[in-house]
Amino acid sequence: AALLSLGLIVLAGCSGGGGPLTQPLVSSGPSPSAQFIALLSDVQRSATTVGTAKCVECHKDSHKDPDPTLLSQTVHAKNNVGCESCHGAGSVHASAPSKANILTGTDSTRTTVCGQCHGPQQDQFSASRHASAIQDVLTSANTSPASGKTCLRCHSAAFRCAQIDEPLSRTGKPLSVIDQATRDQVDSNILALSNDDIRTIVAGTKESSTCTTCHDPHRNTGNLNSEGQEQYLRHATFSTDTTFLQPGTPVKNYTAIDHMCGTCHNGRGVDASDAALAKASRPGMHNGPQFNMLLGVGGSEKTDTGTVTPTARTSSHSTVANQCVHCHMPGQRHTFTVSVDTSCAPCHTSSDAASRESSLKSEILNGLFALKSRMEAWAKTTYGDTDLWEYSANIPGFSDASGNPKVAPDQTKVAIQLKRARHEYYFIANDQSFGVHNSVYTRYLLDVANKNLDALNVPRSVATRSIPSLRTMLDIVNQDLKRGAKGAMTELN
Repeated sequence: AALLSLGLIVLAGCSGGGGPLTQPLVSSGPSPSAQFIALLSDVQRSATTVGTAKCVECHKDSHKDPDPTLLSQTVHAKNNVGCESCHGAGSVHASAPSKANILTGTDSTRTTVCGQCHGPQQDQFSASRHASAIQDVLTSANTSPASGKTCLRCHSAAFRCAQIDEPLSRTGKPLSVIDQATRDQVDSNILALSNDDIRTIVAGTKESSTCTTCHDPHRNTGNLNSEGQEQYLRHATFSTDTTFLQPGTPVKNYTAIDHMCGTCHNGRGVDASDAALAKASRPGMHNGPQFNMLLGVGGSEKTDTGTVTPTARTSSHSTVANQCVHCHMPGQRHTFTVSVDTSCAPCHTSSDAASRESSLKSEILNGLFALKSRMEAWAKTTYGDTDLWEYSANIPGFSDASGNPKVAPDQTKVAIQLKRARHEYYFIANDQSFGVHNSVYTRYLLDVANKNLDALNVPRSVATRSIPSLRTMLDIVNQDLKRGAKGAMTELN
């Protein structure tokens, strides 16, 4: 038994050849090889390797499989990392092909697979927010599979890889030039999934994103980083294309934006027109409109005197090479956390970046608190309750003096100026950078919101009352975001 276990560990490392590219860091818990073996079925654990050439015999002509000639051109292949390195030993599968005796489906997208060789990156990734699944989303998708066909496109690495990224990559074209018909077909296939299909994917989803969300392990994609390096990137790391950020953009398009981070971190077709705001029962943007904010698209730009055109929509951050990656992945770090000493170089010194960030976030949080104070003052005057400025889906999150959920007023009678202002509040709050992504557009939106409240005769003086600490203001904003997310989830179900 000991010898068998040792053999399995050796085989799992890199399929019997071409050892780890970088020695995995194992501080505690099972080794990378042991974690990989745990993903395999019992029958596959007794299998032996047969070599990539054997796999190609059957898979070379299947439209569902990557072209093996493309795989052979990768650094993986040149380092003797073949099919079985990621999918497990294939002798049993070769004798009797079945999904039950080869690693495929949701488990084949786990970071554990890549962590066999890319240990340091896996360790970093496991510390990121991408590495865990959002249980509320999975519960919602399991309860209401129809919502899963939208939400899982970004909240399930397994779903996204199988249903969107892999099908689009098989065209052999860059995502930026894939025609609409292809996107329509991908969307049709997703909508055709059964409730059981969705629940199976939910059960197998352990991570919101994995290595395969960003990287295509089967081919050189041609999406080079700013240093001209081939990193198997599924999407570009730089884009100023706002085509897929326009109001009313359908899910099939906004989940296929050709931008590494923007494909998920966007406002999901956010519509800030008066017509949309008039009937909105919850914030009209998804919780992560960072790409919208970066490019200055998605806020309400109306006042009683008409559209207020911003003098500029973007700050210099929108034109930094690699955009999000530059700041959130300094040195290719996979925790996606910003460090002013490395993320902000070479444009800023550490002290300059820290000072600017602190000052800007203080300004924007104060602006948000002032805006909320004015909206509360309007609600107190109009309805006798400071909480009733909120969206109707969010108001039941408040309780009255008796502990009962509050009831929203008739939203058709809420002034459009208030609706514009609360849209700006949630758009800025959901971006979560508090001005860093785009100080120009953030300040502009706060100005537009306040002009709308001016039209309602809400005095600006109410915003100066007892300003709390920055920490308290951040807690207040985050509490509003949690209430908004809960209200949206309730509506979806």
